[in-house]
Amino acid sequence: MSATSPPPLPGAGLPDEYRGDEILGAVIATTTLACLTLCARLWVRLTMVHKMGSDDYAMIVAMLLSLASLGLVIPQVIYGAGRHIVYLRPSVATIGLKVNFVSQVFYLWAIPAVKMSIGLFLLRIAPNKGYRRALHGVMIFTMAYTMMCFATLLLQCTNLAILWDPTVKAVCWSKETLQALSYANSIVNIITDMFFAILPAPMLWNVQINIRTKASLICIMGLGVFAVAAAIVKSFFISNYGKTGDFLWDSTDLTIWVSTECNTGIIAACLPCLKPLFKRILETTTQRSRGSSSNQTDRSYKMKSYGAGGTNVAAGRGRTNSNKKRTREDEDELALFRQRSPNAITKITTVTVDSSAHPQAEISWWSPTSPRMRV
Repeated sequence: MSATSPPPLPGAGLPDEYRGDEILGAVIATTTLACLTLCARLWVRLTMVHKMGSDDYAMIVAMLLSLASLGLVIPQVIYGAGRHIVYLRPSVATIGLKVNFVSQVFYLWAIPAVKMSIGLFLLRIAPNKGYRRALHGVMIFTMAYTMMCFATLLLQCTNLAILWDPTVKAVCWSKETLQALSYANSIVNIITDMFFAILPAPMLWNVQINIRTKASLICIMGLGVFAVAAAIVKSFFISNYGKTGDFLWDSTDLTIWVSTECNTGIIAACLPCLKPLFKRILETTTQRSRGSSSNQTDRSYKMKSYGAGGTNVAAGRGRTNSNKKRTREDEDELALFRQRSPNAITKITTVTVDSSAHPQAEISWWSPTSPRMRV
């Protein structure tokens, strides 16, 4: 009587493809860009706004979690992510699967940390209790649901070691149940991302700030829709995850898009805080391009105006009005990023300072049937 032959390993009969470079390229690029954007945000807060807020600290936590995930993705690729399991040694695949699982935990918490930062920022500019209650409700729901997903991730099997070691005996939830939970997690992320991307429009519309500042901030904060798009794309890859038990290969696109979702959220949340910096850079560049010729023209104009009597008064009034307008816009922008009381913004009082007298005033071995959940 002949012994029953074992089932073929996942990926048997398929070419030995390698997508590790795709994973590393996407994750390193998005994480680096997010980190640079956060550094610029913190520079603005410390040198122009002169105050750190709770939303900044929450974003730092999100960035640290994203960096930790990057630190796990690199060894994950080294140990087989992006390749079919059939071409990997059992010891290598075991390490790759273990690191893959741990990285999911960090991304699971990084994404809601981004949303907490956005929520804390919006709470400072919420014009009334209705908006604040809505924000508090969504933030509490997001954290509660994340805790539930975290518990699900840890309780999906009686012994989690079965997720990377098929010789372990354990009982797991069915593949259908875990896939349904993964879809539910994606749907919740999409809905909450949409909430935080759309809410600033009606909220800022009633805030008493310069109309140009208001419109530009609404557009910038609306960039959160890119995080929504990443979450939607990620959800399309859940259905194929683990169908044949080739988890290291199947996780390729999911790893790319969960990183994109997280880091795009960080970038979109930091960009509104960079508007004063962008404006400063633009003004500095414009002033330098004019050069010394502008100064000479201005001196000549002043001399002629002085000789013409009343012309000097009119010109001075024009420049004063221009300075007032610029100062008002600058103060409106910076006021949004300063820590405010729980009563939020009801009115912004602008104090105009003559920038010419005070220059500083401008700066402010394998079991393919093992089910598992994906975040």
